Amino acid sequence: MSDRPRLQQPVATLVAAATMALLAYEMARSSAASIFLAHYPASRLTEALILVPLAMIALTFTVSWLLHRVGASSTYALTLIVSGLILAAAAIGARRNIPGSAFVLYVFAQAYIVLIVEQSWAFINSQFSTDDGKRWNGIIVATTTVGAVMGGLLTGLLSKRIGSEQVVICAAALTAAGTVFSRRAFRKAGPERTAVDRHPERLADHFAWDLLRSDSTLGRLALMVVASQSISVLFDIAFHRSLQAAIPLQEPRTSFLGFFFGGVNAAALILQLGLCPRLLRRFQVRLILAGIPLVYGAAALAGVFLPLLPVLGTAFFLSKTVDYSVFRASKEVLYVPLPFTARYRGKLTIDALIYRAAKGVTSGLLSLAGLAVGVLPLRLYPLLAVFFGGLWNRISLGLPEPKPEPDQPPARR
Repeated sequence: MSDRPRLQQPVATLVAAATMALLAYEMARSSAASIFLAHYPASRLTEALILVPLAMIALTFTVSWLLHRVGASSTYALTLIVSGLILAAAAIGARRNIPGSAFVLYVFAQAYIVLIVEQSWAFINSQFSTDDGKRWNGIIVATTTVGAVMGGLLTGLLSKRIGSEQVVICAAALTAAGTVFSRRAFRKAGPERTAVDRHPERLADHFAWDLLRSDSTLGRLALMVVASQSISVLFDIAFHRSLQAAIPLQEPRTSFLGFFFGGVNAAALILQLGLCPRLLRRFQVRLILAGIPLVYGAAALAGVFLPLLPVLGTAFFLSKTVDYSVFRASKEVLYVPLPFTARYRGKLTIDALIYRAAKGVTSGLLSLAGLAVGVLPLRLYPLLAVFFGGLWNRISLGLPEPKPEPDQPPARR
């Protein structure tokens, strides 16, 4: 691209805002989970996750409405500021033992970050060609992961010194501070890069439901996200059930989770820099996306035969590592050639609303099963993950492949 040097400056500036947000999220996520477990048994995690889809519906609609009213730049800034305020308020409430505060904190911590991440990628995809995405996506994900690694390490170091609630408040301040970089990035890019191609006329238009039904790429992406997040919640619950039994005290558990997710992001960073660029340049995107669930399935089978904390922790670790590296970098390439409505509203519906709703629906079904038959056996979770891995594999194989740039050699078949 002849204007590539000009385009990289706004992208780099926006990446700085996203990096701060992910650093803060790692601090908030581990702390919120540990605070939740201090107030409620691990079995109630499914109840909290059931509420996440309702929160996502409201938040996704709000973001779409703001895109229409104030534009992409102000919407991004408001998302950062309001998220910080809610995190801080919920953490203070939990510290003062206000009923429901820990519940709200956990639910919101699950929901808010995807809105920030998906708006970040919508902006980046607006600046890139397909070839740019294959070249830079892995590096961009790696850059933001540095922030996530730092967030996990800071949580592990600070939680015992200042307490989990104070860690969340620090995360809230960092989230809001990212607005400084986001505003600058949008100014440098100019409004033509994020111009709206059509305005929503009905409620359904805010969620781009018509595109999800008619566009093959978006439709399969939506189904693939359902399968991937179902696997994620199965690994998540199995891991936290075994974790609560192994580490019953709040602060040591928060410290462990901080270092755990710091390790996840450190491993993801290695994959982002060492593996993602090579995979995306050499192989078809759909084949990469179809291979990921096969790796998850192997880890899940190990958990079926040995449902122990080290095995379940490894499966959860692997799923998060690949999700933050190969899966993210590959999936984003598919959005690059799509119009504004698909890149912003369709993407928010798939990668924010459906992304979290799938977790809530899966959690709800598991809760109903638990009410019907009692405590579910730990082996059931990885066993179900094997099933969803097979579904994901079949969906991915049918994805249309983005056309390479004229000077780009075709990917291997």
